[in-house]
Amino acid sequence: MTLADLLRPTTVTDFLDTVWALDPCLFPGAAAGASLLDLDGFEAMLGALHHAHKGVLHLARGGERRCLPAVFIDADGMLDLRQVRRAFEGGETLYLTKAHRLSPPLADLCRSVELDLADHGVPLREPAGAHVFATPRSAQGFAPHRDEHGSLVLHMEGRKSWMVEERAGPPRPGAVPPREWARLRFREFSLGPGDVLYIPQHCGHAARTGAERSLHVTLRLFPLRWRDVLDEVVAALPGLDAHVPRARTADAAALASGLAELLASPDVRTALPGLLGGVAARRTTRRVVLPDGGLGRHDGLDDIDENTWLVRARGADCHVTEDGGSATIHFPGGAVRGPIDVLAALEHVAKAPVVRAADLPGALGTDAVVDVVRKLVADGLLRRARAGEIEEVAR
Repeated sequence: MTLADLLRPTTVTDFLDTVWALDPCLFPGAAAGASLLDLDGFEAMLGALHHAHKGVLHLARGGERRCLPAVFIDADGMLDLRQVRRAFEGGETLYLTKAHRLSPPLADLCRSVELDLADHGVPLREPAGAHVFATPRSAQGFAPHRDEHGSLVLHMEGRKSWMVEERAGPPRPGAVPPREWARLRFREFSLGPGDVLYIPQHCGHAARTGAERSLHVTLRLFPLRWRDVLDEVVAALPGLDAHVPRARTADAAALASGLAELLASPDVRTALPGLLGGVAARRTTRRVVLPDGGLGRHDGLDDIDENTWLVRARGADCHVTEDGGSATIHFPGGAVRGPIDVLAALEHVAKAPVVRAADLPGALGTDAVVDVVRKLVADGLLRRARAGEIEEVAR
């Protein structure tokens, strides 16, 4: 499932141009038929949790959220599901964080949405993540609040009514005071199975169930901000390690003028493009590596030849950078660097959904290109294609 699937019939481009970071929007039935999670599967996830009371599973009721009481944990550190069921039946919303770490389908969906956004020029400052909310009948778990992230709410079971601020409010995440909430203008949405609701960051919202219990997954999307870009490069900007002249420290206007002059200096202007050019590559390298048969990646490595079909490892994107006489391909968990002669081959790998060493462009000989793809398999960017995968990509 992709971001385009979740926004049907709206295109990703139209969504980003007219809705993203601006207005709440409902996509009725966009996730219909997606077998991501049901209540039984959610309980199975809970049953596998260890030390769930340490910030993983929370209870929420009547607008108050609290950590799971220690009494819910047995002597082995596992959840006592009898206690969880009683709490749910007694009106408690169950709020599970980082569900993408427990569910391969949710992990794939989060990575897919994250990469789809990046492909459309919208990188995130944090990896996309999935939280799960199970709410009993006639209940409201959370008080009206604003989040510092955008949300895609995927409704899985039951029904839930939402009140969402018409437009994004002030950039102050947290609870919305009752008096302010009473003055806001809202849009109301009733979500059922398969519906998808987009809520922009800093857009106040609250939700409650009626006659039916509810299960939904929230994908949390943290847009990249200018201050995040600044954080990436500030340590390497020339001149910032110099001492502030004593004459300026007592005068705020003089201090501001001096900083502005420094940031506008030719040295900083010259350095910025190179510093910013590595931001995308660094963010790619920091992404969590998803499981995809990597423990056996060295098996049969020497059997890979120029005609062996290879595919990108699950959830792995990559970026190629050039630095003088070398080229580097960056991917989740690592990077492979080689002489500039390998640049064309790496660029082909970065763009192609399937790869054979025989198809790599450039001046490298057969042995050299086979060594390149073997290295990319050994380091986790590529893996051998499984039965039927090449035909599926071709379709």
